[in-house]
Amino acid sequence: MENLTAISIFITVIEAKSFSAAAKKLGMVRSAVSRHITALETTLSTRLIHRTTRQLSLTAAGERYYARVSVAVQAIREAEKEIDEDRIEPIGKVVAAIPMSFGLMHILPGMAEFQQKHPKITIDLRLDDKKINLLTEGVDVALRIAELSDSTLVAKRIAHVRHILVATKSYLDANGTPTTPQDLQDHACLLYTLGASPAKWSFHKENHVSDINISSQFSASNSLAIREMALAGIGIALIPDFLVIEDLKTGRLMQLLDDWQSRTLEISVVYPSRRYVPKSVREFIAFLEERTLLVYPLVSPVSG
Repeated sequence: MENLTAISIFITVIEAKSFSAAAKKLGMVRSAVSRHITALETTLSTRLIHRTTRQLSLTAAGERYYARVSVAVQAIREAEKEIDEDRIEPIGKVVAAIPMSFGLMHILPGMAEFQQKHPKITIDLRLDDKKINLLTEGVDVALRIAELSDSTLVAKRIAHVRHILVATKSYLDANGTPTTPQDLQDHACLLYTLGASPAKWSFHKENHVSDINISSQFSASNSLAIREMALAGIGIALIPDFLVIEDLKTGRLMQLLDDWQSRTLEISVVYPSRRYVPKSVREFIAFLEERTLLVYPLVSPVSG
């Protein structure tokens, strides 16, 4: 863009509301500023600014031009700032909201290494399963395990979270092993109750759907509490797979009805805007993605 300098000066004149103020801000003489504006108007074959001895105002063409080029120049400035930041150490505060169970089990174990790598980044980590408004709560980035509905947020989908049925061998030896979803009605079940979670579990296999009203032996608003009770042999839990990966490997828990599918949710990193994202936030987004893919190494990142 051969007119980029003149365009930048034009924007500064409008923002400063006078040629003199713009010249002072740019470190130029007033006549040089005026020449750049005149040259720009000549190139465009139209007048952009009405000039009087007391004030200036935009013409109709000038208003349209300013609306377009101000956005473009701001984008260029932000791109330059991001490139400059990439050469320096990231610094600043990052406010992050993470689901409690996933955060405690899979994000916190990597936090010390992240802080050692980025000592000038301050982290405010908010562990909560409730969905919050990032803008009103002042949150820079969040990890969501849910169906995304807020189109105002930028979302980077990483993987899928499956909900699976688990119980201990001791519970199954004492109470029998369910072979169909309907069998769950005769078992003690452990119910996650945050929000409007119903006392009903849904399963599907091929073209068959089975909705089961369950008898809750124990309920809690946190999945880690549900896991602990399942490990204690109190009942059967329908729980996110990321909480019981090691339990299944070691045999502490057994997976049930694995030929039936229950809820599958996307796990995503979300943040308020695509426009200028500080390097500190970008580094933390990369960290969240890296930690999540450690849990789901065999799952290809979800597009979007």
